[in-house]
Amino acid sequence: MGAFSTSPVRATAPSGEPAATAPARLSAILARTVAWLIFLGGITGAVLGIAGLHVEITVAGLILAFTSGLVLLKLRADAAARPS
Repeated sequence: MGAFSTSPVRATAPSGEPAATAPARLSAILARTVAWLIFLGGITGAVLGIAGLHVEITVAGLILAFTSGLVLLKLRADAAARPS
């Protein structure tokens, strides 16, 4: 199980090529944007669920927020581990 939870090891680019290409940067920005939108949607859903005293909505919002928060942390760790 631990092998599936780690980040994949990427080969370093040769000295003449850029380390990150434009499509890789674009996909990272898109992934971060989607994760932030889901995170904010989950927080909003949790707040609305608490305000309306709806347990199911609150739990669903918290699950979305926590899961997308973990994805954001993984994206951040992958970006920090990647050589510039």
